Amino acid sequence: MKTDTNMDSEIKVYDEQLSLQLAGGNEDLAQQMLEMLLNELPILQANMNEVFQEGDNAALYDNVHKINGSSRYCGVPAVGEAANNLELLLKNNDDDLKDAVNELNVEIERLLAL
Repeated sequence: MKTDTNMDSEIKVYDEQLSLQLAGGNEDLAQQMLEMLLNELPILQANMNEVFQEGDNAALYDNVHKINGSSRYCGVPAVGEAANNLELLLKNNDDDLKDAVNELNVEIERLLAL
């Protein structure tokens, strides 16, 4: 898999070295974890967007928390950072979530396009 970086920052979409490190050096495990995330991510993303449109911030938090947690085991720092930012806004009861939701969608799409 190629490694891609965002033009606006140095945060990688996929960091192969980080992925391998998180898997304790086990290449098969690193690949399995990434595949699991890539398979689950479109469903989580669809759910996230649906509950965001409905204004259900509790369900939005649950979905974003799953994305954030899953991303932490797979070496996908751009998705992780975007999810973490949105999760923090939700924890702080911030009502201005649109930009953060959009950013997470952008990072998810970038990852899925690799």
